[in-house]
Amino acid sequence: MRLLREFKGLTVADLLRDELAERLPGQVRSALSAMEKGDWRTAEQAMPGAFAPVLPGPGHAPRPQQARVLLLALIGALVGVACAVWLQS
Repeated sequence: MRLLREFKGLTVADLLRDELAERLPGQVRSALSAMEKGDWRTAEQAMPGAFAPVLPGPGHAPRPQQARVLLLALIGALVGVACAVWLQS
């Protein structure tokens, strides 16, 4: 059996290398510039041909307010338990 490596396209890491980004066609460079600014809609429109939608990666989506409130409540509960244990000892 012989294994072959299939080329699926450029990765995000490839696009972030300056020497590669300079050689990209104009439309792809425009899309890359828009992605660096976080403008996903413009990046998707700038890409030539038909591609899957450009989605923001982790860290780009704003956190919902409910998650923030839940996190604060959890931290408050932990602090309360820690204070109660400390006062009992």
